[in-house]
Amino acid sequence: MHPPSDDRDLFGNPPKHHADWAHRRGEPRVFTLLWMVYLMGATVLMFSSMAMAYSISPEITRPAARSMLLVVVIGFSVLWPMVRFSQAALPFGDTEHVRFAIRDALVIFVPLQAVLWPQALPVLAGWPISVVAAISAFCFAWITILAGVVALGSASIERNGSKDTPRILWMLIVILIVFGAPIIASLQLSLRPDLAMVGVDRPRVGWLLSPVSGFLEIVRDRRELGTAARVFHEQWRMIIALFFAGSALLLITRVLEVARGRFRA
Repeated sequence: MHPPSDDRDLFGNPPKHHADWAHRRGEPRVFTLLWMVYLMGATVLMFSSMAMAYSISPEITRPAARSMLLVVVIGFSVLWPMVRFSQAALPFGDTEHVRFAIRDALVIFVPLQAVLWPQALPVLAGWPISVVAAISAFCFAWITILAGVVALGSASIERNGSKDTPRILWMLIVILIVFGAPIIASLQLSLRPDLAMVGVDRPRVGWLLSPVSGFLEIVRDRRELGTAARVFHEQWRMIIALFFAGSALLLITRVLEVARGRFRA
C-alpha cells in the first residue's frame, strides 16, 4: 500500500496502485504524442500548399497529398530510428528490444491510416482503393523491416555501453537501407539514360527496395492508362516479399535475444 501522493492527473485524481504517475509519463506515450504531432504537421503542410489555389482539382490536391505522405514516409523511415538511436538512456530491457520495436511499429502504423485512407476521396487525392491499400501494405512492410533494424541496432548499442560510435554506425546503416536503392538507380541512369524511358504501363519493381522511391512509384501518375494511379501484381509480390524479410529480421533478432538471455543465466 503506497502512502497518499501529492501527484495528481488532469482530473485531480491521485494514483491508486503506484507512488506517483511516473509510470504514465514514459514510453510509449511521449513517442506517440510526438508522432501524432508530426502527422498533424504533415497534414497542415498539405492543406497550406492548396491555400492559394482558386479552385480545388485533382491537379492540385494529388501533388499536395503526394508531398504530405512523402514527409510521413521519411518520418518513419529516418526520424524513427534516429530518435531511438540517439536517446541518452534507451528505454529497452536486456531482452525486450523486439517487443519495444514492435510496439513502436504499431504506434506508427495505426495513426498513419488516418491520414492515408482519406486520400481515396475524390476531394483529396482520389486514388483508387487498391492503390491506397497498396500504400498501406507497403508502409507496413517497411515499418516491419525498420522495426527489425531498430531492435537489432538498439541491442548492439546497449552491448557497446551506449557509446556514440555504434549509434552513428547504425544510423548510417539506416540511411543506406532507406536511400541505397535510389542512389544505385541514379548512378545507373547516369550511365544508361535509356533506362529512364519506362512507360507508365510497366511497374518499376526495383523502386520498392526503398520506402521513399517505392512510395513514389506506387502513386506514379498513370492518367495515360485512364486512372490516377495503379498497382501491379509485380508490386504486390514485392510488398509481400518485403514484409517477410522484415518478419524474418525480427524473428532472428528475437532468437538472438533469447539466446543471449539464456547465456547470461
